Amino acid sequence: MAEFSGRQCSAGVVAITGASGFVGAFLCQNLESAGFKVVRITRRGGGDSRAVGDIGFNPDWDSCLKGVDTVVHCAAIAHQPLGDTPEQKDYLHRVNCRAVKDLADACIRSGVSRLLFLSSVKVYGESTSLRLPFHESDQRLPEDDYGRSKFHAERTLEHFGESELDVCSLRLPLVYGVGAKANFRRLQRLAEAGFPLPLASIDNRRSLLSLLNLGSVVRGLLNLKAWPFNALNVADPSPVSVSDLVRGLAVASGTEARLFPFPVQVMRWMGALASRGDMVERIVGNLEVSTELLRTELPEVRLMSTQLCIQEIFSGQ
Repeated sequence: MAEFSGRQCSAGVVAITGASGFVGAFLCQNLESAGFKVVRITRRGGGDSRAVGDIGFNPDWDSCLKGVDTVVHCAAIAHQPLGDTPEQKDYLHRVNCRAVKDLADACIRSGVSRLLFLSSVKVYGESTSLRLPFHESDQRLPEDDYGRSKFHAERTLEHFGESELDVCSLRLPLVYGVGAKANFRRLQRLAEAGFPLPLASIDNRRSLLSLLNLGSVVRGLLNLKAWPFNALNVADPSPVSVSDLVRGLAVASGTEARLFPFPVQVMRWMGALASRGDMVERIVGNLEVSTELLRTELPEVRLMSTQLCIQEIFSGQ
C-alpha cells in the first residue's frame, strides 16, 4: 500500500469538505487511520459531520471551521455532462469557483492556517497528444466549463498568496477507486464483462490517480510545515494506456481481457462523423502530467504503480 514514510508532524485539526463524496469520504477514513484529527463537512450534516448547506448559495462556512487548522476542499461539481443552460452554468460557477473564495475568506476569519484545494488537470487543457506532459509552469488553457471553473478557482486562491492563509491547488487527473463513477466505472464494467473490445491497438499515455496514492500525497503535504509551491500535479508514478488499464481491471476481477486490434485513425474518423470526437480522443489520445515537482518536494512519499493499485483495490471486490 502507498505510504508516507517520513516523520509525522502535527497538522492540527483537518476539515474535509464534501466528506460524504467519493474522494472526501476516502480521505476522512484514510487520515483518521493515520492518526489525524478530522472534521467532516457535508451539505446536510448529521452524525459526526458539520452542516454547511448548499455551497452554491450562502454556505455556512464559519460555523463549520471552528477549531480547524487545515481545510482539504473536496466539495465540487465533478462529472460531465453538466448542462448548457445559463442556470446550470451559473450554478457550476457558484459551486466550483465562488464557493472557493467564500471558503478562503472564512478560513482567514476563523484562523485556519492552510487550505488544500483539489483542482484538476483540465485547467491545462484536454490533450497532450501533440506536446510534452503538462507541467505546473505551463499556461493554463481549459477547454470546457468544468476546467474553466477550476482555473478561475485557482486564480482566486492565488490572490490569497500574500495573506496568512497558506494555499495549494492539487491538479488531479481521473481519480479511481472503489465507488468510482462516470467514465472509469463504464470502462470497468466492460472489462469485467469480458466483452470483445476493439482496444488492442491503442498505445496511448494517460495519467491516472488512485485514491490510495492521493491519500499518501495529502498526508505528506499535511506533514510539511509549509508548502513551497501553490500548485502541484498529483498522479500515479507512470501513465498507462487504455488497453493496459482494461487488461488490469479484467485481471483484478478474475476475467480474461478480450481485446482485438482496430485502427486508431478509423476510431477518430468514426468519432468525428458521429460528432463524438472528444469522447473518442479521451479513449485513444494522451493526457499526461509531469510529477517531477511531486517527487522532488515529497521524496518521502512512496506511490504505487497504477497496475499495483488496481490489484490492491479491485481484487476480490
